Amino acid sequence: MPRPVPVLVGEIATLRPIDPQAHAASYYDYNLDPEMHLWTGNRVLGSPHEARKELARLCALDEFTMWAIVDNATGAMIGRFFVCLEERDGKTVAGEGVRIAKPFWRKGHNREARHLALQYVFDVLHADCMETECWTENTNCRLSLLASGFTQTAEVTEFNPNYGREMAKSVFVLTRRTWEKASP
Repeated sequence: MPRPVPVLVGEIATLRPIDPQAHAASYYDYNLDPEMHLWTGNRVLGSPHEARKELARLCALDEFTMWAIVDNATGAMIGRFFVCLEERDGKTVAGEGVRIAKPFWRKGHNREARHLALQYVFDVLHADCMETECWTENTNCRLSLLASGFTQTAEVTEFNPNYGREMAKSVFVLTRRTWEKASP
């Protein structure tokens, strides 16, 4: 993925390169909330030092562009967002993943962060589409993706270790064409 990681500025949130040293405390604090991990493969981190190591590990992954989601009002890291690219059947397909601190759920930060990332993926990286998935029972995530213009294309069943059972997972896609039609 391109380096350096660009800074993408919105009205209430900014996507900026993760600084493991500077962002470790915020990352650790918001990861303490067990609800942050109900629908993810993540776990509660043991210490700020462990948070710093985890952020450094994520930043070192060349196949991802990884950002801190920063609240513009406070300057605090409130989440993380990544994108990755792959060539598949002659098309450039982007993937994404986002985590945002619970106090910022349904406040517009995730919507704006996703909009900034989509603009980058389609306008700069020239992806043909973005694909993502979430557990079908994760209603907030599903509604967020649909509100961002994604279309559900499939539903698969997978084992969810957090719940210890097979569960439905929704698969979504947003094409460049759909994005361009919806963008101002």
